[in-house]
Amino acid sequence: MCGVGRLNSPWIQEKRGKMKMLLRLLLLLPLIALMSNSSSISAMEDVVLPQIPRIKAEELRQMVDKKADMVIVDVRDSGSYEAGHIKGAINIYYDSTADPMDRQMMLVALPMEKLVVTYCDCSDDASSAKIADELYKLGFDRDKVKVLSGGSLRWVELKYPMVSTNK
Repeated sequence: MCGVGRLNSPWIQEKRGKMKMLLRLLLLLPLIALMSNSSSISAMEDVVLPQIPRIKAEELRQMVDKKADMVIVDVRDSGSYEAGHIKGAINIYYDSTADPMDRQMMLVALPMEKLVVTYCDCSDDASSAKIADELYKLGFDRDKVKVLSGGSLRWVELKYPMVSTNK
C-alpha cells in the first residue's frame, strides 16, 4: 500500500507529464524535418537547373545602365526577340527539338572572358538555364555564366525597358 501511494504522488505525476510531452516532441521532430525539407525542395523545383548561378533583374539593370563589359543572350525565338529584348542582347534561339550544332557554333563564338547572361520568357528559367548548361559543357567558366532570374517576364514586370527591332 505504501508503494502505490508514491506512484501517484504529485511529483511523479508531474514527471510523467513532462516525459509524455518530451516523447510527443521527439515523435514530431521527423515530421517537422520532413516538412521543412519538402518546402526547400519545392523552392528548388521552381527553376530548372537550380545549381546554375542566377542574377537578379535589378543587378542586371544596373550593369546594363553602366554599360558593363558582358554579353546578354536572349534565347527566345526571333519573333519575340524582334518584338522586344534587353538593350544590347543578342539572339541565340534555344529550340530543344532542333539540331544543336548551329546553336553551339554561335555559343562557341561568344567571348569566354566576359560575363554571359542568358534569359528567356519562362517563369522557371528553363531555356536560359539549358543554354547556360551548354555553355559550361563547351568550356565556359562557371563564374562567367549566369541566368537572369525570372527572365524577360521579371524584367517587364519591373517596367525595365525593352528594345524593339520591328519596323
